[in-house]
Amino acid sequence: AAASRLQLGDYYRQTYASKPDWQGL
Repeated sequence: AAASRLQLGDYYRQTYASKPDWQGL
């Protein structure tokens, strides 16, 4: 579960860096 959580966070980080437009969402 921890690994899955870490992966999800990494994915979110990439998405945020790629699309900092909807940061307020």
